[in-house]
Amino acid sequence: MLIALCILAPMENKEGNFVSVKNTFTYRISCPYNIYLLAAIMEQGGYEISIKDWYAKEYELQEVIEELIEFDVIMISSNSYNWYSSRVVIEKLRSMRQDQIIVVGGMQATLFGQKIIEEFPVDYVIRGEGEKSVIPLLRLIEKKGREDEVPGLVYKENGEIHLNPMSPLMTPEEMSLLPVPLYEKLQDKAYNWLSIESSRGCVNNCIYCAVPHKRNWRPLSAKAFVDRIEAYIPYLGKVLTGKFFFIDDSFIIDINRAREIAGLLRKRQIDIKAIWNGHIKELFEHEMLIELAPYTDCILVGAESFHEETLKKIGKTFKEEDILKATKIAVKLGISEKLLFSFIIGFPWQNKEIIIEEIDKIYDLVSTTGACALINWLTLNPGSQIWNEYYRKNKVSFRDYGILFGKWKEDVYPVNGQELKEINFYIQYLQNTIPGGEYRFRGK
Repeated sequence: MLIALCILAPMENKEGNFVSVKNTFTYRISCPYNIYLLAAIMEQGGYEISIKDWYAKEYELQEVIEELIEFDVIMISSNSYNWYSSRVVIEKLRSMRQDQIIVVGGMQATLFGQKIIEEFPVDYVIRGEGEKSVIPLLRLIEKKGREDEVPGLVYKENGEIHLNPMSPLMTPEEMSLLPVPLYEKLQDKAYNWLSIESSRGCVNNCIYCAVPHKRNWRPLSAKAFVDRIEAYIPYLGKVLTGKFFFIDDSFIIDINRAREIAGLLRKRQIDIKAIWNGHIKELFEHEMLIELAPYTDCILVGAESFHEETLKKIGKTFKEEDILKATKIAVKLGISEKLLFSFIIGFPWQNKEIIIEEIDKIYDLVSTTGACALINWLTLNPGSQIWNEYYRKNKVSFRDYGILFGKWKEDVYPVNGQELKEINFYIQYLQNTIPGGEYRFRGK
């Protein structure tokens, strides 16, 4: 049985229904942890796997089809951004072969598993964390197991759709026993950073975010995580920077754990650099920041807004002055240049005046402290609270979800086309007034 495990970069939608992504370099930041981990689990279970990683590639559809058409089982990891390219490949493959087994997993499958089965020619969808599902699924495909033995399975039988319960979320103990991802099969220098996780889940419940398992944070112990760092180090040469990307929602939620990790790295004389995520109030911890500094390349901080009403509405528990306090601490410790703040503009309740005021405050933060900032226009993320509320009022088929992106801008987007151009021009103007502004003060 020939098995291909795939992930695709977004491709331009010729029908105009989905958000198009033309520069695939955006997706080269860190390697896709999930498919390399699942491949390791399958290999550990006795299966030979071909990894087809197109996430960092610019590719033609025909190239993908030619590589996949000979496989017996096609397993595709999907999210909202690459769903269009995934669905195009699925439909093209099915038009050429009826006997291929096509499986969809990933975020898109977890959010919309039933709709995928209803509207697209796939055999199975896996919802939830796939580590406990993948081996039972392969046994089912081999006719050595049953449908009810596969956690999170969505399938159709006699025209009726069945949804198996998802498996319980993996515990920290189970996560610590996972194999090292098959990074030996990672294409050399295709990605900037090597992905590694020290925890799963999130403690927040922000309305713009589609990440599952909110308010359910599961951390590895400090020892288990440092053990994993040591096991991953041989693969750092595979990525351009030779550095790690800690893919946690926040690496420093548990301050004591973060300090213990730093202590173990120091004790074992492990010399690494990493990018990691942190929340605003966690950055108040001076001693932790000092201890982590030797291992820190960049801290990604989801500040999101300087607008008090916006912070409350999106579910943040900090205030404008907390952003300034955290930055002052970083300046005092000499690490402010390692801060990369993320801000979001364009919420429905914001107008041009509010947005310009926010941009000015972000500019002041960057120009006076040495920190960096990325200003993002609000994206309508399928599965988020703000998406769900809008979708309930504008229901369309799953195939036509892309229509909602256009309707969103017509119905509730806070600025018109001309104002959008003026705001983007203003960001570019301010960017040119700061040394290194193309990196330190960016709009997206």
